[in-house]
Amino acid sequence: MADELTRRGLIQAGGAGAAGLTVLGASACNKEDEAAGFKRQPAPPNAMNVVVVVMDSLRADHVYGPGARTPSWNKMVGESLHFTRAYPEGMPTIPARRAIMAGRRTFPFRGWHPYPDLPPQPGWEPVGSDGKMWAEVLREQGWTTGYVTDNPHLLLGVHKRFRTKFDRVELVDGQVPLRRKPKRKASQAEINHNLPPVLRGSRAEPRMAAYLAANPRTRSEKDFLAARVFRNGMSWIDWARTRQPFALTVDCFDAHEPWDAPRRIKDIYGPASARLEPIQPFPTPSAKYRELGLDAPILRRMRQLYAAEVTLVDTWLGRFLDHLGNLGMAENTLVVLLSDHGVLLGEYGWVGKRYDEIHEELSHVPFLIRHPQGKGKGRASPYFASTHDVGPTVLSVLGQTIPGHMNGVDLSPLLDGRPPAKKRPYRTAAYNDHVAAADGRWLLISDNRGADKRLYARANERANVADRHPAQVRRLWNYVLKDAGPKGLPKFK
Repeated sequence: MADELTRRGLIQAGGAGAAGLTVLGASACNKEDEAAGFKRQPAPPNAMNVVVVVMDSLRADHVYGPGARTPSWNKMVGESLHFTRAYPEGMPTIPARRAIMAGRRTFPFRGWHPYPDLPPQPGWEPVGSDGKMWAEVLREQGWTTGYVTDNPHLLLGVHKRFRTKFDRVELVDGQVPLRRKPKRKASQAEINHNLPPVLRGSRAEPRMAAYLAANPRTRSEKDFLAARVFRNGMSWIDWARTRQPFALTVDCFDAHEPWDAPRRIKDIYGPASARLEPIQPFPTPSAKYRELGLDAPILRRMRQLYAAEVTLVDTWLGRFLDHLGNLGMAENTLVVLLSDHGVLLGEYGWVGKRYDEIHEELSHVPFLIRHPQGKGKGRASPYFASTHDVGPTVLSVLGQTIPGHMNGVDLSPLLDGRPPAKKRPYRTAAYNDHVAAADGRWLLISDNRGADKRLYARANERANVADRHPAQVRRLWNYVLKDAGPKGLPKFK
């Protein structure tokens, strides 16, 4: 457990169901700050708190549309400014978090090289390696900072330095790949009940076995991973009550697969199958569902299980936000909610996250900002918001100077009904060795060498019309080149 220690922390077992990191007393903290050469300024009087909640693989149509039941999100939309056109500029998991925390673009992944413990894919570099994060800026200015997560990539050694940049970090183990060998072993019957036959004996089976071993079928709802993450978030808030102002990021790996929700929530969407409950119907990150032998009933149940997972996340998000309100801190806390990307549920022949299918279902995410004074309440914005806008916006609302390396847009003027300083009539993004550009009417998807350009009308993203509209292809490709900068797009091997 030694790798969990922050510079200022020590392990404290228990809490809300996971090992947590607790800082020392105020005087000891100050001494450690001084010993490490860290200088924390006194916080401004009456400074606002901030909570940023990142939820993985959460599709916008399952929050803004009929895909899933999300009463907590629905309530927050009514209290917030929400973005109807929010898209990550870099995907998937780690590139998106790099942008969220650093406030700068990761596109087009220039200079990338493989890192230990991270998948060898463009964009996968340690979070916190893109310059000073907004949380670090606030910590220097007197905010108490924290990070709560079950994101398995952030729990690994490659992110040890990232974790030391906060005052208190809460880590929840249980997502695969696991850090530690589980104490129990899943039976073959358990595995077979949750994994389609074609995946048995593949690399997906040991992942499923590890997940089921760490997350027994008999556990109560409060011990599901999303619940544990938000319960640890509540515990962190309790601890931070006497350490305001604070800046907390809650990073929930759900609704990432496996789509495993309590029975009471799954039953909302349909009865369980005695033959197969496909909580992991494909090998992460993606596969063609026909090649997996996923027939219509399995696909239908898969979509129901994903919706149930979204509802589970929404349920515990609501309890976390209610806890913040019950403590009287909602009236002084800026809240930002967003996702890193969506997921394909059979669209375009794929299930999971496919880098060359950067369509709406994969890239359109929910994103909202709740200001404690009600600014922007109940309003929707069509501005092309993105993951790298979080840092500049948070710092601006809290009255802090935005560092020069942050090239995201400060969205805070929209809270007052004014446009941001920078217009953004289009969006560009990168995923692995593919790029995308869109303007609300047209979508271009291409490999980053420009050899396979596909064009889609937003109204029909299933028909490639590149041959019929070469001018639109050139226009959108020029957007990609413009945002890539003078060095152009990198050529990945």
